[in-house]
Amino acid sequence: MRTTELIPVYIDLLPKIIEEGRVFISKEYGVAIHLCACGCGGKTVMDLKPHWKDGWTLTENPDGTVSFSPSVDNFAGQNPYHAHYFIVNNKIVWC
Repeated sequence: MRTTELIPVYIDLLPKIIEEGRVFISKEYGVAIHLCACGCGGKTVMDLKPHWKDGWTLTENPDGTVSFSPSVDNFAGQNPYHAHYFIVNNKIVWC
């Protein structure tokens, strides 16, 4: 089932089990991970380190929500669904 919202969870180390509907964010290691919003169960890792050309920018909003830029596109690997979406104020916005 498609995910409509991702709740941010701040952590030091990435968990072994990634819970659906959560985006785990490690500021210390500059990485975020969540299960693909299409519902396929694939792990989506986002590199938040500013020196990476293809990394993501994390925006922490005053209301506690988060946004990521640019969009998430899971076109490669084992994901047959070719998911493409933005994460804006915790909400999934499909492209």
